[in-house]
Amino acid sequence: MMDTKEKILQRTGELFRMMGMKSLTMDFIAADLGISKRTLYELFSDKDSLMLHTIDYMIMESNKRLLDLMKGTENVIEAIFVIIVEQQRQMMESSPVIIEDFQRYIMRLKSSYYDNREKCREFSVSYTLLERGIREGIFREELNIDLVDTFILEMIIMFHSSHALKMMKMTRKEALENIFMPYFRGISTPTGVGLIDMYVLKINKIYKQER
Repeated sequence: MMDTKEKILQRTGELFRMMGMKSLTMDFIAADLGISKRTLYELFSDKDSLMLHTIDYMIMESNKRLLDLMKGTENVIEAIFVIIVEQQRQMMESSPVIIEDFQRYIMRLKSSYYDNREKCREFSVSYTLLERGIREGIFREELNIDLVDTFILEMIIMFHSSHALKMMKMTRKEALENIFMPYFRGISTPTGVGLIDMYVLKINKIYKQER
């Protein structure tokens, strides 16, 4: 059963997706939840603190859903492509303004994640993917998972925050083919490379259908 804080974070996340950060006020959130502003301020010092905790909560809940999706996949490469398709769906359903707000808070949260390796692993779906890939013989067994995982997270953040990349108007398909897949091929065994090539063909068909 949810406690008061979790209920606030869950509902604020829902309101954020519907309205965006600028439209939300502490008054509105308290009224929507049917609680007093005093209760809200006892748990969160201000709106910025509430939003920071809300984004953190949203990330962790999203990761739980992605990890559940991974359970039904045959191998780690299939899991990666299932996640790519799911995240593409979420991006298409989200307002660009909300995405920008979300990414700005992730930039602020990431330093606290990196300071705590356990928190970082909870935040990082890629850490679970790397562990699984090594067990399955798809990623090279000599990989330093902490190092590779941190680099992948930085690469994802750079993709979303780089002004230079935004100016190039790169599509997600181009990012996949030119940034992410070449890196995953580089850390894969011959078995993994073969699986990547097979799933790239599948996801290219999905992108063609979306045009």
